[in-house]
Amino acid sequence: MILILAAHVGETSAEYQSLLIHLATLPGIRVRVHVEQGSEQNLTELYLIGNTKQLDIAQMQALPGVERAVRVSEEYRILGRHRDDQRPTHFEYNGVRLGQDTLHVFAGLCAVDNREHVEIMLRALRDNGQVCTRMGAYKPRTSPYAFQGHGKACLPYVFELAGKYGIRVMAMEITHESHLDEINEALHQTGDATGVMLQIGTRNTQNFELLKIVGRQTKMPVLLKRGFGITLDESLNAAEYLASEGNRNVVFCLRGMKTNMADPHRNFVD
Repeated sequence: MILILAAHVGETSAEYQSLLIHLATLPGIRVRVHVEQGSEQNLTELYLIGNTKQLDIAQMQALPGVERAVRVSEEYRILGRHRDDQRPTHFEYNGVRLGQDTLHVFAGLCAVDNREHVEIMLRALRDNGQVCTRMGAYKPRTSPYAFQGHGKACLPYVFELAGKYGIRVMAMEITHESHLDEINEALHQTGDATGVMLQIGTRNTQNFELLKIVGRQTKMPVLLKRGFGITLDESLNAAEYLASEGNRNVVFCLRGMKTNMADPHRNFVD
């Protein structure tokens, strides 16, 4: 069950503290707090985890400070759309609204090769009114001999140029938890010149440990690619891994499935 609190109920309010004390008395129930940062106000949600079937939804909705109570199913508890669920289907990141009612083009370089090409690309995006891009610093390849990007060495100039040309959101794939630290360090060095959306590629859609690690940080949203050989249910549960660790700002990316017909039929949509 999810309790969505009224806008005026903050973590320091008496209503909030009283509500937590009451919820702590419910047998077999533990509470997880999630705060959604908005441009004008924050949205606080309390996830009640455990045997919530015993709870009367009308009574829970009548508790002080609660605006709405939503009973959820076992699957997709956080990201799923449930009955009477009026939570927003969009989020804002670094001044860019990402949701079903917006369209952004993430044109860019699959693998960053040099500064000159990055600048040409970002200048073209700026000149055409775009504020989003994709840049590959860490590129997993089928062949171990293929170019796999420059890694952390290119991050400072990629982020610096993004800031220079007004790029607000940059999708960048990561394949290891160390990449998080490298990206954060480079962003700090460049004065947070741009925003980064962490991309989970098709090969890592079921790398559950990586999903957990990425989900535990809430600074950057996540672009989740569809796995090339998994079901819809498995894709949705991959996103739920991210959300269950705390990061609900997930964008789904359609990606074709493998076939046995080789090129040019390598990315069929099922």
